[in-house]
Amino acid sequence: MMRATAMLLFLASVANAECPNACSGHGTCGKDDVCECYQNWQSGDEAGGDCSDRTCPYDIAWADLPSGNNVAHAYQECSGRGLCDRKTGECDCFDGYTGAACKRTTCPNDCSGHGTCEFIADVHPTTDNGVKVLVTHDLLGKVWDAEKSRMCVCDGKYTDVDCSRKMCPKGNDPLDDCGQGATTKYDNPALKQVQLVCLYGDSAAANEEFAIKYLDYYGGEYTTSALPISADADTIIDALLSLPDHAIELVDASAVGGTDPGDGTAYCGPSENDDGYGWLVTFAGHQTTGKQHTLELLTDECLDGCQPLSKGTASDPQVSISQAAETNMYECSRRGKCDYDAGVCECFEGFTDEDCSVQSSLA
Repeated sequence: MMRATAMLLFLASVANAECPNACSGHGTCGKDDVCECYQNWQSGDEAGGDCSDRTCPYDIAWADLPSGNNVAHAYQECSGRGLCDRKTGECDCFDGYTGAACKRTTCPNDCSGHGTCEFIADVHPTTDNGVKVLVTHDLLGKVWDAEKSRMCVCDGKYTDVDCSRKMCPKGNDPLDDCGQGATTKYDNPALKQVQLVCLYGDSAAANEEFAIKYLDYYGGEYTTSALPISADADTIIDALLSLPDHAIELVDASAVGGTDPGDGTAYCGPSENDDGYGWLVTFAGHQTTGKQHTLELLTDECLDGCQPLSKGTASDPQVSISQAAETNMYECSRRGKCDYDAGVCECFEGFTDEDCSVQSSLA
């Protein structure tokens, strides 16, 4: 009996030994002397073999053959944009791709040191009228590469796909009379943009707060400190003029309530049973000529570790253009060429100033 048992054990060991390289210690020898490799091990491009090679990370394929109607982008080793190093289990990504599974794109020239490389799902695009819209994953639900493709988001005053070009000053074309005569383009109130800023809420919300975000022509974002929902016009003016870098050089504001003045003047509310708090904000001065980006109202609570500190408000914010600007804002005022390395305008003959907006001689 003992001899029979020993013979069986010997035959079993011979059978196991017949799996190639004893599965390299990375698998078990199964039926028909075929290795069943442990996770992340294989042989070459096959799941079996001697389990001597590593498997590289998988992620959604950048391109593949559809497996059905609207069924594509299955998981693929190195996302189909790199070669697997079987010795290390790491992907050697093709140019333009990076990450453990080559799952994301690189940004051109690493944004030239003047921007950040962001997933398109995290970018706030700007619509035609300048309103910045928060992109949510729901809106991008059908965009399969929303968290794979990346782009440069340039620092203020830098532009181009790799943020390599420095912006030049912008200004109003001095030969564009804007329908009112060139000499009045900065002084005539009819040529300035006016925005109606409204918050709607119960009068008991008077102690709540909000902040205003301003986006300039050069990609800069500026946010005021927290303001009371019942702020007067002077408080709004001071907050906007206090933005860093003199983002707004001149602005005016007037408070508008929830009662219709009856003369066609814009006002805030009332909206159903809510009181209206609001202001007419007039952009004036050389730096803010032309159509401005719509102001954004920040109404969420912003406490410890958040800036600007604000108690927030449940009020419904609305911003609209009460009066469109008739002036314009062109690179080098359309009267010069921009040196994108230096960010300096080279004015055409007969024009001067940093943005070429002053006519120095008559034709």
